[in-house]
Amino acid sequence: VLLCSCLSDLREDDVPPCTAENKPVIESQCNVLKSDKFKACHNLVKPEDFVQICIYDMCQYDGMKSTLCDIVQVYVDNCKNHGITIKWRNSTFCPLPCPPHSHYTDCVSTCPSTCNDIFASSLCEKTEKCTEGCECDDNYVLSNGKCVPLSKCGCRDDDNNYYSVSILWNKSLAVK
Repeated sequence: VLLCSCLSDLREDDVPPCTAENKPVIESQCNVLKSDKFKACHNLVKPEDFVQICIYDMCQYDGMKSTLCDIVQVYVDNCKNHGITIKWRNSTFCPLPCPPHSHYTDCVSTCPSTCNDIFASSLCEKTEKCTEGCECDDNYVLSNGKCVPLSKCGCRDDDNNYYSVSILWNKSLAVK
């Protein structure tokens, strides 16, 4: 018979290391989770615990905005797990930086169009869950993780082999 016991936790309760001047600002920022923007989820995922975690972490990291965004993201992910999708990011609140020729959307296809398969997103299973992220602008597709103009994509031969523009260019020089 194996008996286990835990030692009692003798630590004092952790108090957020806030200064008197930054605590009200941090509390105000974290209370965004109690706002109407997140109201649709409040009955399923209580925001109070997330607000307390937010206050503690924001105080710990001296009000670092990315900390707030991370906590809000976790709250939104919990809501999504309960079937509630919340559009919460915008250009001023926790914007998601996107590479050139792309833009943020709250519901991007999990199988985007690429130079290798420009019809991928339209042929993607419509039941696929979308996720927030960056998608290429109109007339641009992914190629090696970057959004490039369709005109920079290569082509396929009769055996369905894909050739990038650089390979085609090198082959055309070799033929001359």
